[in-house]
Amino acid sequence: MNRRGLFIAFAVLAVLGLLAVWWMHTFERVEQDVSVPLHGEARYNPLYGLKKALQAHGVEVDSRANLNLRAMDLGEEDTLVLAADVRTLSAAQAEELLDWVDEGGHLVFSLPQGSEGRGGDLIESLHLSVASHRTCVSWPAEGKADNAEHCFGYAFKLKAGERKQFGLLLGDKDKGDYYLGRHPRGDGDWTAAGNLDFLYTEELKRPGYAEFAWQVLAPAVQSGKVHLVYAADVPPLHVLLVRYGWPALLPALFALLAWLWARSQRFGPLLPVAAAHRRALREHIQAAGEFTFRRGRAATLYAAVRRAFDERLRRDAPAIAALDGDALVEALAARSGQPQSVVRHALIPFNLAEREQFFVAIKTLTELRVRS
Repeated sequence: MNRRGLFIAFAVLAVLGLLAVWWMHTFERVEQDVSVPLHGEARYNPLYGLKKALQAHGVEVDSRANLNLRAMDLGEEDTLVLAADVRTLSAAQAEELLDWVDEGGHLVFSLPQGSEGRGGDLIESLHLSVASHRTCVSWPAEGKADNAEHCFGYAFKLKAGERKQFGLLLGDKDKGDYYLGRHPRGDGDWTAAGNLDFLYTEELKRPGYAEFAWQVLAPAVQSGKVHLVYAADVPPLHVLLVRYGWPALLPALFALLAWLWARSQRFGPLLPVAAAHRRALREHIQAAGEFTFRRGRAATLYAAVRRAFDERLRRDAPAIAALDGDALVEALAARSGQPQSVVRHALIPFNLAEREQFFVAIKTLTELRVRS
């Protein structure tokens, strides 16, 4: 390698070294929290965040998608957070739950949404009635200038004299609509809330919601196990197809419409126009002549045309018809104005098996016949 090559290599290495020094000097490692979509159990279990928070507090937690009292084996000091629709409970399940509460269980459930006057067996057993009543409650949130706020869309109504039996009752006393209430029953208690959305994973991330959730659950969560029952509501197949499958459904729809357009009839009358009756004598004669010519009988076709020509000539010009040979050729050529060679070929043809020769002879005879 010459000196010039060494100099270029040294210059490149020097530039790379300077870039490396600048990078190491200016590079700074910074930690940044990035929110990622929920995955795993957190995608279908809205109480997953509550489950992890309770486990972090040393509480034993069991989470399931449906209420199976036999499999859950509820204990006397256990807590059941029922976030599913209580209208799906049968009368036997509601009675079994209330018996468990009498023995010391703690039941936390949400009011069924959109069920005014149709609360289900559990609501009726507790002598509650559900009403649509939007109420928003706010409380100070640590580290946030504004107060945290949560809204309840439904409330429960009480009969006269039952308000004093509640240990906790929050709502509109004037209208008799309450969005949160805790009622002792036997050795246990039950808590009804307008909704339990403040216990969901996404809500617990908001400032102040974890504190509010703990205020609601702390009296119930004691020494027993906590059972979380959430509603694993799976949308219908057609809803999932429209929501997630539209990138494939839209081209398929266009392809289907294009196929239908290509296969469908064009706009017009319902029935095709009937073909008019006609006598296709010319087509039949032409087809018969072509068939006879292909069978090698061109001389027969020529003979028929020649007989018609001779008969017409004898009738219209008997003097010319009496001639023969070259005299006939000269007379016809002079009368028709065609060259004698063409007239001679028409009267004394050769190579009739060739289509061109046959066509010229027949054409000339036809013209001579017309002019005769």
